[in-house]
Amino acid sequence: MKKKAFKMPHQLIIMLMIAALATLATYIIPAGAYDMIEINGRKAIDASSFHYIDQTPVNPWQAILALPGGFSKQVAIIAMITIIAGAMGIINKTKCIDASIGKLVSTYKDRLVLLIPILLGIFSVLGAMGINTPIIAFVPMALMLAKSMGADAFTGVALVLMGEISGQAGGAFCTSSTAVAQNLVGLEIFSGWPLRIAATVVLWAAGSFFLVRYVHKLRKQSPLPASDAAELEAPQSEELTTRRLIALIAFIIGFVVLVYGATHGWSTADAIPAVFMVTAVVCGLICGFKPSEIATEFVNGAKTMAGAALVVAFATGINTILSSGNIIHTIVHAMAQLFSGGSTFISAIGMYISNLIINCVLCSSSSQATTVIPIFSGVGEVLGLTQQTVVQTFNFGDAFTNLITPVSSVLMASIGYAGISLDRWLKFAWKWLLVFILIGAAFIILGTAIHYGPF
Repeated sequence: MKKKAFKMPHQLIIMLMIAALATLATYIIPAGAYDMIEINGRKAIDASSFHYIDQTPVNPWQAILALPGGFSKQVAIIAMITIIAGAMGIINKTKCIDASIGKLVSTYKDRLVLLIPILLGIFSVLGAMGINTPIIAFVPMALMLAKSMGADAFTGVALVLMGEISGQAGGAFCTSSTAVAQNLVGLEIFSGWPLRIAATVVLWAAGSFFLVRYVHKLRKQSPLPASDAAELEAPQSEELTTRRLIALIAFIIGFVVLVYGATHGWSTADAIPAVFMVTAVVCGLICGFKPSEIATEFVNGAKTMAGAALVVAFATGINTILSSGNIIHTIVHAMAQLFSGGSTFISAIGMYISNLIINCVLCSSSSQATTVIPIFSGVGEVLGLTQQTVVQTFNFGDAFTNLITPVSSVLMASIGYAGISLDRWLKFAWKWLLVFILIGAAFIILGTAIHYGPF
């Protein structure tokens, strides 16, 4: 009798299971609390003040109420990711980014040392902006590029994923991870961006070296192994028309305005989504879209965030359960004891590894942030780590294991389109993953050493 392969449950099922465990935990884990003190106008944990208090278990009905209650608590975050997704729906429909990449392919396809770093740089910028799931749309084009270079399907998928993950890991201007996490700990949105950009640049350079070297090796094999050849008929690249070129320029201007606003305190609740929305509408009008067509694509893009919005709300509900049961500080205290066996450097690496593991099960950036940041923020305070360092342990952990976890819709869709099985992808990607994890660890150590601020 053939055994059924294990299938990972839907993320909402995972969240409900976590909620059930959190509710049960309020009956088992002793309630505890730290005293709060004020540092530079911000409330923080007094690391030496932990004490146990009376148990306040959460009953099942209270737990159920907490889950939809997460919507009202995270309305700003949910609105932000929904509006940005709608805006990207319009921009993707214009094909201005697709066409520009296609033009690069035709111009530099025989110059690997230039082409691969340029393409990885483009996908890194998109990843740094938080463009995650829509990146799947570029896989067919990347497969076409790989074929034109005499490479294989692994190369095509890696071009997209390696670039996107390099940007997401740094997360300099990523609304779904960095902005959400910083908002939760009271940091100015996108503050600390120089170190995050530096991390992305190092990851991009390592990825470029890896892929150029890999493709050079493939070209020495004649012919390519049939099982590895990129034989899928990828669609022809879009033509870079004058309208699309102007739309691309408008998109770049919008991105520059976004960076300016993000580094000058513009609100993620309205200003940052507004920049995306205006940019998208301008791009749509430039490409000749009618107002109704723009509205339709905006709604279609926004719909893709329905699942993410539910997960964010449920994750917040879980934290409400833990808070109502007064066990968050007990968990923080226990984790702080676990991580405090050595120096602050070891503690920071411990948090980093924890985030890598958590992401294997819960790989939605915004939902993972709302789930783990409230706890890890407290752990960081107790251990003497800055909140910027805490956020960066989350950013790296949130990105790197997307290379291997079957929970990642981006990974599974990309290798599925390319006809690559997960086990073959893992054999290809594990060295790259290890290098990226080590680079992340180096930046975590650097952040700890320089007291990566502002607090």
